[in-house]
Amino acid sequence: MPLLPNIKQFLSWRQRFFASRDALDPTHRIHLLPTGLERIDIYDGTRWQINWSDVKEIVTYKVDLFGFDLICIAFRITDEPEYWEVSEHDMNWNTFCDLLQTQFCIDWPRAWLHVVFPAFATNRTTIWGDPWPPPCPNCEYDLRHRPQTCPECGRPVDPPALLPPPTA
Repeated sequence: MPLLPNIKQFLSWRQRFFASRDALDPTHRIHLLPTGLERIDIYDGTRWQINWSDVKEIVTYKVDLFGFDLICIAFRITDEPEYWEVSEHDMNWNTFCDLLQTQFCIDWPRAWLHVVFPAFATNRTTIWGDPWPPPCPNCEYDLRHRPQTCPECGRPVDPPALLPPPTA
């Protein structure tokens, strides 16, 4: 009978290992404003703030954290590949996702399914706005001018993934 308590102890350790402290105790909060949002660090104060009118692109992707995936939404507000991200572990995530549906006409349940499956893939997808082209996966050349083939290595350029238009 001493085997059963040992198995329980091992499994409880494994569960604690996979569930990081950030997953259990959020350290950031999404604060929705009438004209935008801010992401607040609960311990240090405001980290960043964006206005809805400044948003040029919204992407969603997931991060594989070994034991679970973290769904993220990122905003690009400049003409550079710099993104401001929020994640499903931030407080007020569900309210934020509801606001995306009304503010940007994003069908979040459909976008969520698109980014969640298949497992173990980042599934980076532009869900609103003009997509920023990623660098060439072969040589990391900047493809900002959107060529058909990479001028550096000659590899055909894959366009960024876009969420397919909604069906009526």
